Amino acid sequence: MLKINIPSIKVFVVILIAVVFAVAEKRFAIYPYEVDRNYEYLFDNANATVTHLALRGGKFTLPERDDVNRSTFLELNVNTTFMGEYLQPGVEVGIGDSTITQYFEHGAKGIRYINISSLPYGGGEKVSLDGKYTSINDQSVRLIDFKNPDIKNLKIFVLAPHPDDAEIAAYGLYSDNKNSYIVTVSAGDAGEYKYDEIYENKVQHYLKKGEIRTWNSIAVPLLGGVKPEQAINLGFFDGTIRRMFKNKARPVSAVFTNSSDINTYRKMNVSSLSAGLSGGADWNSLVENLRYLLLAIKPDLIVTPYPLLDSHDDHKFSSVALFEAIKKADIRAGHLYLYSNHFSLNDYFPYGKEGGAISLPPNFGSEIYFDSVYSHPLSLYKQKEKVFALEAMNDLRLDTEWRFFKGSVKNLLRNSKNIILGEENSYYKRSIRSNELFFVVDIINIYDEDVLSSLIGEL
Repeated sequence: MLKINIPSIKVFVVILIAVVFAVAEKRFAIYPYEVDRNYEYLFDNANATVTHLALRGGKFTLPERDDVNRSTFLELNVNTTFMGEYLQPGVEVGIGDSTITQYFEHGAKGIRYINISSLPYGGGEKVSLDGKYTSINDQSVRLIDFKNPDIKNLKIFVLAPHPDDAEIAAYGLYSDNKNSYIVTVSAGDAGEYKYDEIYENKVQHYLKKGEIRTWNSIAVPLLGGVKPEQAINLGFFDGTIRRMFKNKARPVSAVFTNSSDINTYRKMNVSSLSAGLSGGADWNSLVENLRYLLLAIKPDLIVTPYPLLDSHDDHKFSSVALFEAIKKADIRAGHLYLYSNHFSLNDYFPYGKEGGAISLPPNFGSEIYFDSVYSHPLSLYKQKEKVFALEAMNDLRLDTEWRFFKGSVKNLLRNSKNIILGEENSYYKRSIRSNELFFVVDIINIYDEDVLSSLIGEL
């Protein structure tokens, strides 16, 4: 005869209630805005083709088009279910045997944009939408199409404020073009005191951290087919770019080592381009070094953070320096591909699980300037390759405490908490996706002060 242990059931119920409340608290804490608001985007001034379609019974028919090389977004009104308040809501979009999944915020209601760029179509196909903890009513929808350039033969200049930023934002993009150059601004010699089990002395720790991350910035692009000749680290100090901007002629020292010698990490470069680097750890030198590299490389396409949309100071000011350098070099042709590794409104974007699509981020009335939007597709094979590129970055790995018993226990407890509360927010989750997303701006337009102000925002 089955015996029911009442106290055990009570304990289980108490634990279950605690977990539900913890998840609910987390769900409401991570969104600094009302999740039932529409995303607001204007496409009037962008190079977009907008088509109105009818969604009936979760299906619609794609219009005919003469160019399949496009980035395509579906503007859709969604309404997550009760369970979508706590479990990950989204929608699975399918054409034949091909599917993509787009995730939303918990409890999301209103206009959202579904990135269907990775789905193959030439027009006339039936598209099916299957809501996951999301209800999708019959409605009129808009299809927003942007024509993509053929990037295979373009020369690409990727600006990374820190070692790993190029990989997080654009590994798929740069590895699909062997004529890519990776320019990293800083050595990455600040941040978490991560290797304290190895280095008790903080100065020694951060000197080694800077060396390792500088080496990472030069060597890891090899995994994507970029030779060390085409990867260069400028050797500026992590966490100091805003200080440099405020007093442009004054050199700064490193945050934790007090080193002011720009060659502390710059000397590790192997590219012949490093012979033309000059100056010290100051803003004017940063701008001049970027100007020199732009003129030496002569890129067609420049990938850099979107200052308005990236909350990290080093990211914002690295792009501000780049914009100054572009103007000093009088470069007017080509395009900026703008990314955000630390989305300013919510660092949990893009939402949901790895492998899902990245689409247009939350926007509620702020003017996000762009001339186009580019979604670079990542096959499952390329996503796996990107995992190893991130894994090769020392700073994205687990702390060295895992080598020790007490550290292992601590990590186990921390990971258990992450699983229960849904707190896991690593770059492996946020950037291993079916695409990489960039807002595209024609370089000529940054000579318009109003456009430049829109891109930069408040500093």
